Amino acid sequence: MNNSDIHIVGLGNLGTAFFEGLYSFIDESSIFLYDESEDRINFFQSNFELSVKTKIEKITTGVLILCIKPQNISSFFELNKSNISSDVLICSPVAGLEIDQISVNFKNNIIRVMPNLLIRQNNGFIPLSKNYEDDYLGFEKNILQKLGSIRQFEEKDFPVLTALSGSGPAWYYELSKNLVSAGVDLGLSEDDADFIIKELVNALPNLINTSDSFENLVNKVKSPNGTTEAGINSLNEDSFDKIIKNAIQKSANRSNEISEELKRE
Repeated sequence: MNNSDIHIVGLGNLGTAFFEGLYSFIDESSIFLYDESEDRINFFQSNFELSVKTKIEKITTGVLILCIKPQNISSFFELNKSNISSDVLICSPVAGLEIDQISVNFKNNIIRVMPNLLIRQNNGFIPLSKNYEDDYLGFEKNILQKLGSIRQFEEKDFPVLTALSGSGPAWYYELSKNLVSAGVDLGLSEDDADFIIKELVNALPNLINTSDSFENLVNKVKSPNGTTEAGINSLNEDSFDKIIKNAIQKSANRSNEISEELKRE
């Protein structure tokens, strides 16, 4: 990638996930970090021996990844309008922040992404939308595709993408937590139940392929009048499908609400 410097602003969960994924294939001299939290500064200094700046002075080349909380984005734009060159590619994973809202402040090439935290293991999924053609600076090929798989979408789909993909790991963690609790309630020790479910989750990717639908995968596990079918029937009776749909709908709604809040600022 030409102009290969990567600037990550905000080192919370997502910013750190970006860093950890990038650190596996990019020289540390090309990664620049920014955060105001003393805890995060100390963490990166002690674990990676990297310095973290508290503010941007001037960025003239490369990619700026904005891992900033939505409520802080307006003040960031106000403070840094003159600090970021128009040649810099702006990459935003900020929930609810639309490309047009960034364009009001910066006339740059802008790519909006909504990765999940699996990018830290270079195994994430990264939906994207952008305001330019081609692959500016080779960012998609040389960076995003090394963090996981990518697919371009229309920006109007991002609230649902945020709910399904960005929040996706949390849905499976929540399900796993409740499976562990069920095992404990039915007589297993917490250590045993936790071990069983983690082993299950670790093994599942080996059973998933692109040719099978999830419905087919369920059918491969259950047998007529068997134990799995009894549990599946219980889920259906308790409207499991509606529970999941409502959760995704509320998550997507919140993304839309954040977008409207940002537009009013």
